[in-house]
Amino acid sequence: MFLPTDEQLNTLDRQALVIIVSALKDQIESMQKQLDAYQTSLADNNRQIELLTEQLRLMNQRQFGRKSETAQIDGQLSFFNAFNEAEASLSPDAPEPEITEVIVSSFKRSKTKGQRDIDLDGLPARIFEHKLSAEELADKFPDGYKELPVEIHKRLYIVPETFLVDEHHVHVYASRKNDGTIIRANRPVDLFRNSIATAALVASIMNGKYANAMPLERLSKAYKSNGIKLETNTLANWVIRSAERYLSLLYDRLHQEIYDNHVIHADESPVKVMRPDGGKMKNGKKTYMWVYRNTPSSLKPVVLFEWQSSRRTDHPREFLKGFTGTLVTDGYQVYHKLGKEREDLNVAGCWVHARRKFAEIIKSIGSKESKGSIADKAYAMITEIMHCDNEFDDLPAQDRLSQRQLILTEKVDAYFAWIKQKYAEVGKQSNIGRALAYSIHQEKYLRTFLNDGLVSMDNNYAEQAIRPFTIGRKNFVMIESANGAKASAIIYSLVETAKANGLNTYQYLELLLTEIPQHMEDTSLDFIDKLLPWSEYVQKACPSKYKKSKSSTIRTF
Repeated sequence: MFLPTDEQLNTLDRQALVIIVSALKDQIESMQKQLDAYQTSLADNNRQIELLTEQLRLMNQRQFGRKSETAQIDGQLSFFNAFNEAEASLSPDAPEPEITEVIVSSFKRSKTKGQRDIDLDGLPARIFEHKLSAEELADKFPDGYKELPVEIHKRLYIVPETFLVDEHHVHVYASRKNDGTIIRANRPVDLFRNSIATAALVASIMNGKYANAMPLERLSKAYKSNGIKLETNTLANWVIRSAERYLSLLYDRLHQEIYDNHVIHADESPVKVMRPDGGKMKNGKKTYMWVYRNTPSSLKPVVLFEWQSSRRTDHPREFLKGFTGTLVTDGYQVYHKLGKEREDLNVAGCWVHARRKFAEIIKSIGSKESKGSIADKAYAMITEIMHCDNEFDDLPAQDRLSQRQLILTEKVDAYFAWIKQKYAEVGKQSNIGRALAYSIHQEKYLRTFLNDGLVSMDNNYAEQAIRPFTIGRKNFVMIESANGAKASAIIYSLVETAKANGLNTYQYLELLLTEIPQHMEDTSLDFIDKLLPWSEYVQKACPSKYKKSKSSTIRTF
């Protein structure tokens, strides 16, 4: 733009001056708009950088940080300290452990007189007699002697895995008249026709994989080191056939038993299957293992796994078609869709999942830096609500409901009012915005516990139930076939249900594989009543404290 000199300005008339001032004003306004646009763009870029930085911190926390919501306690052992090799932790001055430190009781007791005998009760014992010879006694006591009470020193001994061959010699009888009558003595029913498999062997394989997370390939190698050649395919065949032919009968019965509960917890976890539909896939197909369980405090605890090829609503819809009550889950929309379809099914949300969103943000930023932040305040509010509810755990359901409505309703109302206010102040795509949005969208389901004293605030029961499967999955990585996945669901169900009912998992599996084959010709399934994990017969036969032996004492001289 042309600007006149001072002399030219003095000679210009009023109209010319107005035109020049107006042009300058327009130019200034244009420059101001450009400046405002630049500042807005700069602010947007800064917000984007902050959002990306926040997401990066959160991703680093999820990938490399501690998974627990709480900070590590000073002096607490880390994961690596807990799994040091023996050479790394060897100390010549370390004291020998007591028996009570080696044999873990089923629950903690204060150490009392005779505690060692209590801990060793039920374990088979070998007795070694240490005596002086008659000549030694005569030399030491020429005037005679009397024997005092025997000193008993107990030491723990282990017998490595031992294999025995059971030879069934069946006696055969024929009539002296040679009339063709031949009678054979009875012998136990075979688990499989023309197979060396026994109930004890297959139960040991199942217990190794499904209770102790040992892949079948590793079990096969362990057997070979003991001189027993059992290929992985053979072990898998025994496991699948046992589950399909025998254990599925009990699984189906437990499926009916779980319907008798008012509250069921549900969760699901992915697992890859190499041949989900018969054809082999290079990297396997992503499928899902679902878990359903009632509350552990139930008189008949049941934990059921179900394998399905997808995560669609069809699967829980079919599995829960006979259930009426409340389903406690995480925020997965499939369960919410199911709740909308049925008037007799309520869905309850998980407050731990809601709090976890804020815990992740706190850990990504740092506990000190996050003090006073929205995430810190939200985490504290949820923790307070859950802490108050924990104080009502020992109350009857109706009293717990009354206390919740009297004390917690107000706190829950305050929480949702506060997060809705804060949600309007933050970026919707930021991590804190998403964390707040999760609680807001789940409000209906998070409030369910306020109307039912039997419903818990979280879905920890289901997460705890599925954890053994996720641990095993880290070892076996993927499942070979759909049949193997279905068999795994059945066996995991029986193992975890046995644990929930205080049973020794190996003994229970052996009992089932011994008893069920004897009833395969029965026209009724009434025999299953005797084999339910809470039955008096099973409780006496398979106690969880120790593996007992009928011949508990071996005397050695």
